[in-house]
Amino acid sequence: MENRIDNLDRISALPDEILHHILSFVSPKQAVRTSVLSKSWKETWHTCPILALDDDQTRDRFARAKEVLKCMEQTLLNRHMEMISLTKLMISLLFFWDDEFAALVDRCVCFAIGSNVNELGLRFPIFRVGYNLPQIVFCAKSINVLELYRCNLSRPRIGVQLSLRKLCLVGVYVDDQMIENLFARCPLIEYLTIESSEGFKSLELFGLSELHEVKISNNDELEKVEINALNVHSVTITDMKTRVINIASCKNLKFLLLSELSIKDDWLCSVISDFSLLQFLSITSCDELRSIKISSPSLKELVINGSDLVEVKLETPNLSKFKFSGHPISFTSNAMALSETDLYVCGNDDDIQVDIQVLVKYIELLANFNRCSEVLNLQHCTGAVFIVPREWRQILHPPLCGVKHLNLKIDDLLDFTIPDLVDSLLWLSPHIENISMSFHLGDSHKYSFQFSYKKQLIHEGEIPTCCQSLPISCWQNCLKGVKIEHTATFFSQPASVDRFSLERKTLEMHTYGESFYFHDHIWEELNHLDLNLREKFSYLFDINSS
Repeated sequence: MENRIDNLDRISALPDEILHHILSFVSPKQAVRTSVLSKSWKETWHTCPILALDDDQTRDRFARAKEVLKCMEQTLLNRHMEMISLTKLMISLLFFWDDEFAALVDRCVCFAIGSNVNELGLRFPIFRVGYNLPQIVFCAKSINVLELYRCNLSRPRIGVQLSLRKLCLVGVYVDDQMIENLFARCPLIEYLTIESSEGFKSLELFGLSELHEVKISNNDELEKVEINALNVHSVTITDMKTRVINIASCKNLKFLLLSELSIKDDWLCSVISDFSLLQFLSITSCDELRSIKISSPSLKELVINGSDLVEVKLETPNLSKFKFSGHPISFTSNAMALSETDLYVCGNDDDIQVDIQVLVKYIELLANFNRCSEVLNLQHCTGAVFIVPREWRQILHPPLCGVKHLNLKIDDLLDFTIPDLVDSLLWLSPHIENISMSFHLGDSHKYSFQFSYKKQLIHEGEIPTCCQSLPISCWQNCLKGVKIEHTATFFSQPASVDRFSLERKTLEMHTYGESFYFHDHIWEELNHLDLNLREKFSYLFDINSS
């Protein structure tokens, strides 16, 4: 009988690493209960390298959360007494807190340090005064990862003796002297995050030869940031009114993200030129910028978001991805090998018609990506900027004759029909191969168009009237066939898909009557799809018209 039970208990025979992983999914109290299952499970619990408490599992019961924390305290004491090492301790108390909780956490931290814990993470409620971190933490040489959320770091009575590799401070209070002392005694730190913290006005990072990544965000009292660390490869600075930012000494920087900062045109132009290895650059919502000038032969990906920008000038020959969000601007670039470009044109949500000057600027902006971008992603709130009036098509030149793949995203498609958009897109890019158009209208809708053309695209002999102002024949004179697919998805329901295709029967010269019939058939099918869509969501169009 015992042999039969042993044969059935195959879980207990699993390797310790797998059993430890299983325990990581349950609360400390539930994990303790497993120790009575068998000798194997008892040993597994005593040697589990990671202990974690998250009061999200007990948010409805104050007493239960405290009971679980007491259970963790006893477990940590036993491990300390038996000299069993601990890899990681995580305590997250975001819903419950009082003086007894603080005392219990103090003891848990002390016992964990006695077990030579390597990673320590503490998270506490945002609606309470921060937790006062025990002084013993600052002399725990075993800790190499320290993550603190809503803690107070007071100056230690003894010298800081840490071997930190990673430090994350979120919502902490720490003064200038303490933060200077902290980094002076952590020469091996590699990853640093400071977010939504206060009490210090200056952050100076010097002599940290192992520092690789720095993230600084939303520290309202911080006035000066200076990073002098040669091996830093990633810097993120966001959402601050910091007056002084000095990162010019980070000569090996590869990743730079700047957002919601009070930086000037000259500062940006100067600092970017210092980074000869920079590969990724993101500049968003820096409202004091008017002109962005970037010269970087190494840059591969660039993100720019600014509603007050006037011009962007790029000397980035190896740029492969470019994303821009804002109003149409003056744009020049020598990037000739873009694999993908994202353009989001900002405008008022109720824009039905776009001013002709804005439209011309937008077409000029598009023309910069005619031959250099394989895929072009366009986005607009209403789609009005994509509708080029027919009278202007006789004056302007199509900006995207060389683009083959066009993805269009519209936030609110209420004022234009799908045939209107397709007709205008085929003027913007006369020989486009693929168009993807997505929008939300009750459901999530996506239209995919795949076009095929006759081989001869350049004019020879007589030029049709509609093509006289174009460098290549318009789509109406060389379109061979089209495949259309409409996909509608509503939450978790199965997608609804409609498909149809049209193709000319011959590639020989066709009469105007044949051409008219072929094009008319395309618009007939598109109008049918558009009509069905508007009938299904007529209430949305009625609201918009009123």
